[in-house]
Amino acid sequence: MEVQILSQKFIKPSSQTPHRLRNMKVSFIDQLAPPAYTPMVLYYSAVDGEPMISERDSRFNQLEQSLSELLTCYYPLAGRYIEDRNLVDCNDEGALFLEAKVSGQLALLDLQGAAGVKLMNNFVPFGDEMAFSPVILAVQINKFDCGGLAIGVCISHRVADGHTLGSFLKAWATACRAGMHEVIRPSFDAGALFPATDALRFGTPVPKVDGSLIVTKRFVFDGETISSLEAKVMACAHDLDLKRPPSRVEVVTALLWKAIIGAAQAKHKQLRPSLLALSFNLRGKVNLPITENSLGNLYRMVGVRFSPEESSSEMIHLVTLLGDAVNKANEDCEKAANPDDVMEKASNSMKEILKEASNGGVDICVVSSWCKFPFYEIDFGFGKPSWFSSVHKPVEIVILADTKCGSGIEAWVSLEAENMLQFQRDISAYYL
Repeated sequence: MEVQILSQKFIKPSSQTPHRLRNMKVSFIDQLAPPAYTPMVLYYSAVDGEPMISERDSRFNQLEQSLSELLTCYYPLAGRYIEDRNLVDCNDEGALFLEAKVSGQLALLDLQGAAGVKLMNNFVPFGDEMAFSPVILAVQINKFDCGGLAIGVCISHRVADGHTLGSFLKAWATACRAGMHEVIRPSFDAGALFPATDALRFGTPVPKVDGSLIVTKRFVFDGETISSLEAKVMACAHDLDLKRPPSRVEVVTALLWKAIIGAAQAKHKQLRPSLLALSFNLRGKVNLPITENSLGNLYRMVGVRFSPEESSSEMIHLVTLLGDAVNKANEDCEKAANPDDVMEKASNSMKEILKEASNGGVDICVVSSWCKFPFYEIDFGFGKPSWFSSVHKPVEIVILADTKCGSGIEAWVSLEAENMLQFQRDISAYYL
């Protein structure tokens, strides 16, 4: 499939941002986020052969107009990120907006190999998410020959997390479909609640790896497979102190972690310590004025440590380690009496993970869950998406997302090519 960019421009807010809102300070937690973009793609299939958007029709114009209107309340996304001042200049320069033509059929999008996944990077404005710039939001509307549509979005991780991206897309779709009067306005209180500091001397580093050595593959776990995995774990739980049954995300995460530990063992000829680094959403977890519609990075990292001297790498042991770490993170949130407590936990967990990462004898497994995000509810007026996807990543990471039916999980796994071969063997041996 060939993707041809037809046009490129900046969509500005339909009304000017008031001067009193000219700058938005980022938060302390934003400072810990990586200087990269978070990309994703929504796919809409043509119905009865009718294209989602024909050449310059009213639907395309409505996508542009509704984005312009929405940016009046999501105004920081139309600004520019100023690294050395820890703020967003809300200058209304606009969100990048691209129109593209795809010479192919949406139904024939082949994801069987790494090359198929890599194709999806052409559907987002910044195919290399590490090519960071001051632009905060970028959108690409991809029109397929069959009439299908793919909407690719990139948002600056220095300003927003995956939850923010989901809230923004839901708001944009609502504005496009029903009008701005139906949109829930976002909150921008994170910067005041967790103020940035010039004294911060660390953050999530950009890995210095050759992205050409990384391959990304998609693994689908349906509801039946996950239920089977849960049953296997619970059958072994009588010998261990499981404080609660594991969630479906925890079970799939433990399986993926087990396979990654196995791949590292095959590579190094010995079982090595491993650190599982998880993103933990703070919304609804702390007794602070953080809402579901709060814009920003409102998460902390949770480190889960596996040591060959202290535990086996069997599923039940990894599930127990994972569950204990998540329970502890929840307890920390419940005990947090003020914003300083939350910032201290976020800072300490990041420092510990970075310290482990600098140890050449410890393998790092990063997992980010987008499960329960409302991506399959994003209806711009031409129906809900037939599919949602991540893209090829230039670093080793695992992205989890719901399947369309909601009971399954898709795992987008990015690993070095030699590790991927062993990873696939281990995954296949365990649940196929």
